[in-house]
Amino acid sequence: MATLKQVAFQMARTPASGALVRFGFAHADRLLPLTSVARSAHAAIYRHPHPVYGTFHHIAVPLHGVPDVFALAHPRHAGLRAGLFALIASARQRAPSSVLVNAGPRQDVGQVHFHLTDGAPFSDAVRAEALTWPDWDEAVRALTSVPGIQERYRAGFSLLQDAGDARVRLI
Repeated sequence: MATLKQVAFQMARTPASGALVRFGFAHADRLLPLTSVARSAHAAIYRHPHPVYGTFHHIAVPLHGVPDVFALAHPRHAGLRAGLFALIASARQRAPSSVLVNAGPRQDVGQVHFHLTDGAPFSDAVRAEALTWPDWDEAVRALTSVPGIQERYRAGFSLLQDAGDARVRLI
């Protein structure tokens, strides 16, 4: 029999649940079936409910309803981005990790979230993408100017920052 946590995670992955998931993170994140690891005024880091990478797998989530990385790029979210990326940077200082955000069909839940893991989220062959940025804020804000980004979105892309590297690449 499935636990409440398992049922909640399965429901969160349905396309129709995006607005409810965003509402939950924005207004009731402490009631969500997630274990908090760190938090700030703008974001929180939780243990991933179904870890798939490395020996630890966490998610960093803004405490404001933001559906995807394109919405996060909007100027109105500048303060939110700064707080989220500061929390991620702080977590990476405590435990070196790769950071990944998915888009399109690779994003399972209708709330933007960043994966932090000590594992390798994708093979080295996929990491050959030429588009790189010096940090997360520039990468997210630059998405709107990437040629062919809508086709990549429909196919599913990710932004990846390898452990020990400040650069963010589109893969």
